[in-house]
Amino acid sequence: MAELKFKNVVKAYGKTEVIHGLDLEIKDREFLVLVGPSGCGKSTLLRMVAGLEEISGGTIAIDGRVVNDVAPKDRGLSMVFQNYALYPHMNVFDNMSFGLKLSKTPKAEIQERVAEVAAILGLEDLLKRKPHELSGGQRQRV
Repeated sequence: MAELKFKNVVKAYGKTEVIHGLDLEIKDREFLVLVGPSGCGKSTLLRMVAGLEEISGGTIAIDGRVVNDVAPKDRGLSMVFQNYALYPHMNVFDNMSFGLKLSKTPKAEIQERVAEVAAILGLEDLLKRKPHELSGGQRQRV
């Protein structure tokens, strides 16, 4: 995980400003949930962090490094879209640990991190299930 800082972040499409001078600091290992109505900027904010959307003003920093002009592939993070980007042939544990395995994280650390997140999300008893065995809400949490 990493520290994430937004300093006076603005996003505008033409003359329409959709994110207005956001200042926010998310500390390393801190858990954050973005909640709001459709169209309020949650996905836009995440897309800006991932580098999939340019910011119109301000700075976004990951672990103290300003990433405004850093390519998405060089930011050291990824984004999953809400259309349940789950691998249907993998169980919950394997879906949750996939990125860690790709980055060659040690097995013990993978176990620890997946267990920690599964506990936070209430998924501990579901780690061996396949996506088709989950409710919609459970799939969202995976």
